[in-house]
Amino acid sequence: MSISASLSNAVSGLTAVSRAAELVSANVANAMTESYGRRELSLGAATVGGQGAGVKISGVDRVVNQTAIADRRLAQAELGYQDARASFFASVEQTIGTPDMASSLSAFMDRFDQSLIAAATNPSSGSRLSAVVDSAAGLVGKINDISAQLVGKREAVDRSIGAQFGLLNSALTDVDRLNREIRQQVNSGGDPSGLMDQRQAVVDGISSIVPVQAVSRDYGQIALVTPNGTTLVDYQAAQFEFTPTGVITPDMSLMSGALSGLQIVGASSVNGSAIEAISGGALAGAFALRDQDIPTVQANLDALSRNLMDRAIAADTTLLPGQVGLFTDAGGTLDPLDEAGLASRLSLNAAVQTATGGASWRMRDGINAITQGPASDNTLLSAYEQIFSAAQQPVSGAFSIAGSSSALMGDFLSQVSQNRHGAEQRQSFEATRVQAFRDVEQAGGVDTDQEMQKLLLIERNYAANAKVIQAVDEMLQSLLRI
Repeated sequence: MSISASLSNAVSGLTAVSRAAELVSANVANAMTESYGRRELSLGAATVGGQGAGVKISGVDRVVNQTAIADRRLAQAELGYQDARASFFASVEQTIGTPDMASSLSAFMDRFDQSLIAAATNPSSGSRLSAVVDSAAGLVGKINDISAQLVGKREAVDRSIGAQFGLLNSALTDVDRLNREIRQQVNSGGDPSGLMDQRQAVVDGISSIVPVQAVSRDYGQIALVTPNGTTLVDYQAAQFEFTPTGVITPDMSLMSGALSGLQIVGASSVNGSAIEAISGGALAGAFALRDQDIPTVQANLDALSRNLMDRAIAADTTLLPGQVGLFTDAGGTLDPLDEAGLASRLSLNAAVQTATGGASWRMRDGINAITQGPASDNTLLSAYEQIFSAAQQPVSGAFSIAGSSSALMGDFLSQVSQNRHGAEQRQSFEATRVQAFRDVEQAGGVDTDQEMQKLLLIERNYAANAKVIQAVDEMLQSLLRI
């Protein structure tokens, strides 16, 4: 081997180990950085005219566990779905209140029941009759408050859907732009690893909103495909269209067209409906809350309100057919075809409220009573107490039992609690899966001990190449001295 060839080989070796040292330094510095892919130098033999000419850098390999990443993203999407539902049901459960809470729905119903019993034992007591009116008003107020909370949560969910779509559309555009920049780097012989790290972080963010799988394309690019086969990015980015509603009432639904649906524009392929395309992520969880979970809870609360109205009418013999009883629908009778939102309209009959010109003695003598009857007559008060304690199956809603008003309210809370418990169990399970896949992903990432070992080898290689250059220099100096 000639002196010039030896020198060339040594210089190429120094160049390679210098680049290898840079990669080791980057790996160690980013050992704890999310979405960072470990770098490895790819080397090959350099040849000139069929003869060996040292070593050449073939490129930089970005090493990640694609299988673990794909599994973690799907688990992450499901976690987002369960997070949304668990948070909602926990909040509603708190609003309804557990039986041990003085502000719970059951506590308000119990106070109403107790006030009826107390008044029936001494129907001539004005203070006890007033206590019945006050406890009934408190029960109505609690039901109104729960309904208002449900409406507010539904509006908040609808706004959150719009906000998530804004983030999602922006992220899909970023992936498409990064794809093009990575392609340019690959075509120009550059290192696209940094851009790939950034793209992985963006896709991770997308996967918490919508479950996606990354499919490799030429020149380092990727396509994003949802589990049902809808392509969101593939040489172009799809965009989602959604219009927040603003003010939502309990009777509004997606089926009626009163609430905005979802459209996908610019997707290279679409399978099934737009809702099916996003199934499984935080966005799907928000749609499930808005269009299924919240309306179901609202419908059961409306059914409880209707049951209270029906029981009160059945107890009061002074009422004529079609007349309102103790509980009313905004002061009037209930239209069975307009039950949606009844809980927000439920009110106490003005005939028993002194603030509106009524009188509490009508709790004893009847809503339609014009004058007071015998002060010792507890017939109506006893009828109220018996009918609210009787086992009935509501004509609407979904209840597992036929029970008293108090028992039905307990069943209402139980259903919400069961949904909360189920969502939290799934939430915990998916959180464990996410962490397990993340651990597998990190196991194939940067190992600082291994990187330090590489650094020792790089140091030895550097010294060996430097020794060759030193020997060449000494040989040249000797030749010059001849």
